Amino acid sequence: MEKQQDSDAANAETVVGPSVKIQGDLNSEGNIRIEGQVNGKVKTTQNVFVGQSAKITADVLAGNATVSGEIVGNIKVTGNLILQTTAKVSGDISCAILRVEDGAVFTGKCSMGTMADKTKHAPEPEPEN
Repeated sequence: MEKQQDSDAANAETVVGPSVKIQGDLNSEGNIRIEGQVNGKVKTTQNVFVGQSAKITADVLAGNATVSGEIVGNIKVTGNLILQTTAKVSGDISCAILRVEDGAVFTGKCSMGTMADKTKHAPEPEPEN
């Protein structure tokens, strides 16, 4: 999986370079690589790669995400989320699979599993009397 994500990062459709600052939402259907700053929601159905020098101040929604930089906002990933050693996340996380490497910092709540898992384990409603 990690080799596939590395390949996807190299072939990102959208790249926000280290000197770029975006004020507003960033929406894509392809892979996104962020090395600069984004102050607005980041959304894609594919992969998001947040470089070590990147800073995102907003929510991130993606298929998969690899974070080496800083995110101040919630992260919702339908697949895998990797917080690498230099990652700093302040916000709630929702993902199917989470990997946190030594040195990563995460402050917030974490919810793991698919929506089907959550509804399957939901308590049965009490019968009305």
